Amino acid sequence: MNIKVMRSIHLYLGVFFAPLLLFFIISGSWQTFNLNHASEDGSYEPPAIIKSLSQVHKNQRWVDRAMVPQPSVPLQWLIVLMSVGVLATTILGIIMAFKYAQGWIVWGCLLMGIMIPSFLLWIARL
Repeated sequence: MNIKVMRSIHLYLGVFFAPLLLFFIISGSWQTFNLNHASEDGSYEPPAIIKSLSQVHKNQRWVDRAMVPQPSVPLQWLIVLMSVGVLATTILGIIMAFKYAQGWIVWGCLLMGIMIPSFLLWIARL
């Protein structure tokens, strides 16, 4: 594939999916620390907007007080499409990195991107 074509695909997929990806990054971040759940001792109650946006992230539905709709199937398919798009742009980004940077640096970054999260999971077991 031509490098210009790869760069264009990478650019437009990235821009198209950026708003949805930013939403999932932000809402996933607060869910990492369970900020979307009330504490058991009652000392923390998440704001309603955090709870509602977490439902969009986890269940693809907008929950507003007592209204709990079914998950949005079209949104679920858009998320699948976004996942394929992010996968494609990531692969294209790695290919372009090999074309524009020294191979050993790219390999080193990829290796560290695997090793550091693995190590952090491993030390949590101790």
